[in-house]
Amino acid sequence: MSEVPAAPRRSPMHDVEADAPARLHRLERQFAEIQRLAHFGSWEWDVATDVVTWSDELCRICGAEPGTLEPTYEAFIGRIHPDDRDVVDDAMKRAIADRASFAVDHRLVRPDGDIRWLHSRGNIIAAEHGEPNLYGVAIDITDRRRSEQFLREFIGNAAHALGTPSAVIVQAAHVLADSSLGMADHEAAMGALARQSKRLRELSTNLFDLVALDTGAPSVMFGLSIMLGPVTLADKVRKAAEGLSPLRGVALDIDVDDDIAVLAEPAELERVFVNLLTNAQIHGGPNISVTASRLAGEVIVEVCDDGPGIPNEYLQSLFAPFAKRQAAGQGPGLGLAIVHQLMRAFGGAVSYHRGEPHGSVFALRFSAD
Repeated sequence: MSEVPAAPRRSPMHDVEADAPARLHRLERQFAEIQRLAHFGSWEWDVATDVVTWSDELCRICGAEPGTLEPTYEAFIGRIHPDDRDVVDDAMKRAIADRASFAVDHRLVRPDGDIRWLHSRGNIIAAEHGEPNLYGVAIDITDRRRSEQFLREFIGNAAHALGTPSAVIVQAAHVLADSSLGMADHEAAMGALARQSKRLRELSTNLFDLVALDTGAPSVMFGLSIMLGPVTLADKVRKAAEGLSPLRGVALDIDVDDDIAVLAEPAELERVFVNLLTNAQIHGGPNISVTASRLAGEVIVEVCDDGPGIPNEYLQSLFAPFAKRQAAGQGPGLGLAIVHQLMRAFGGAVSYHRGEPHGSVFALRFSAD
């Protein structure tokens, strides 16, 4: 029997070479996915040919479909915010001249007008023809910049809100220390001291709760979670209404069935309605109503008023702390922010829409018991 010739053996080097394109393609896919997840893009500028190569994610950050951006430096600079354009241009050209790296934060304007903040950094790598190539990345830091701005505004507004009652308390203390004043002045100072002390306590409590709920502090969230249970809705709405200071010309109608229960914490649920009804008294009116209905395993509660409604320019920050709404000097603007965070803690939500033909409607969505 003749022997069958053995098949030629493939060398390990041949296998590596054959697999190289597949490995390269896999690495490119992985790098593209990393850019998408981390929200950063990469680019390369061949200075000699003025050709700019954009990664797909950088195109998306710029608000464009991958492969559609004009591959020139002028097109890149043209997308930078006009106020930041010279800063970026100078940084990149100085890096080329000095054969050095650069890093700069700047704004970018998308075609739809949306403004994003980027952290761009790059480095020089010499090309074969002797002219430098500039390689870099651009990281979308818009959320971080907005958080930093929010924090600065929050601290400033908190200091202002706490400073006003503190100043009144100090002044009242000076008045009370003056033994020459009559009984009327003494009683007026005591009244101011009591009112502003109460306001200061409420402000500090709201600030603490707001920060704790917003950051998901374990102790606060755990404490609320173990206290959640079925709560009779009508009872808490009525108690909230009873605790309000009645205002002349403002009428309140409550239409909530006594057998409706929602998942919440009793004291905090009452606080939700105190804040919403107070908001309706101050900014809405004169007719305020609270209604509730069951819908697909949920309970929808609407707090309505027939006032002028909330202007469009305030809607985006409606549930933000210290949001400026209709009237100046009417509270520090924490009530709706507290409502928003408490509803999240209950596993529900709060939203706003305009009433018909006018007015405001705050809709609360609860899990039904």
